[in-house]
Amino acid sequence: MTSRLDSERLVVLVHEVRSPVAALAAVAETAVESPRAEQETLRVLVRLSLAACHAIERLVMDAAVASVHFSPVDLGALTTDAVAAHRARGAEIAVAVEDDLVVDGDPVRLRQVVDNLMVNALVHGGAAGVTVNAARSGGAIHLVVSDAGPGLPAAELDRIFEVGARLQEDKPGSGLGLALARAIVEAHGGSLSGRSGDGVGATFTVSLPGARAQPDTAASSV
Repeated sequence: MTSRLDSERLVVLVHEVRSPVAALAAVAETAVESPRAEQETLRVLVRLSLAACHAIERLVMDAAVASVHFSPVDLGALTTDAVAAHRARGAEIAVAVEDDLVVDGDPVRLRQVVDNLMVNALVHGGAAGVTVNAARSGGAIHLVVSDAGPGLPAAELDRIFEVGARLQEDKPGSGLGLALARAIVEAHGGSLSGRSGDGVGATFTVSLPGARAQPDTAASSV
């Protein structure tokens, strides 16, 4: 049975994917109508085609939470790698990560969560003031992403997790990021919550259960 979340996500996907598909079609039509195009023109068309294909791939991946494949994942190392990738593109992010933050999870899907939260902070919080912290508290592991942006009214906190919700239409995005992130986190048995207020930035906290201890097969063998 298709859930309401899946149905809503499909509607947004169909809407958002139209633009890169149209771009891809336009590139193809230009190539067909210019069979003797110069090499530089062909390179531009190929580059535009690849950009449209990557956009379609991103939208499709963002719109569907596939089955989660569990394995031990060091959430701290994964977070550090994600921060490094965003810094390489010029983002200013402060990070503090404890060691040995192992969870049972899908590294691809968890990386998607981390990336979505950081992109959300960078887009809505401004270029500076983004902080990422990961630490253990009791039996749970918490990932906290904060920004120093304008924040949003507390009454809007629940709505931003709805599929297609976009509080600032002038900002880029499909309105799927936070809804997808929460769905992935909940599929891992965890929770994703937000905290904000006018003028105080926004903070999003992922809480995941720590990895279950694996049996020592070597010690128990005879």
